[in-house]
Amino acid sequence: MTSYEEILESAKRLSSVERLQLADALLAEELGFGMWRAREDVADAEAYVSDLREKDMRTPEGLAKTPEEFLLEIETADE
Repeated sequence: MTSYEEILESAKRLSSVERLQLADALLAEELGFGMWRAREDVADAEAYVSDLREKDMRTPEGLAKTPEEFLLEIETADE
């Protein structure tokens, strides 16, 4: 496995633009899936989040929710 120091040295050889692109990509990945990776019951964070989103988009019967259903769900979530 590659050590942190080796990765850091490789990153230092990138241009300024490439470094910014790398930082943006890592930040987006961490913000999007970082909290899920810490969970022991989640082997594939991206697939897990994708499944959660897919389930949230559907009714219990498996049909796609309408915009009205989404709004009603949001409005009644805190009740």
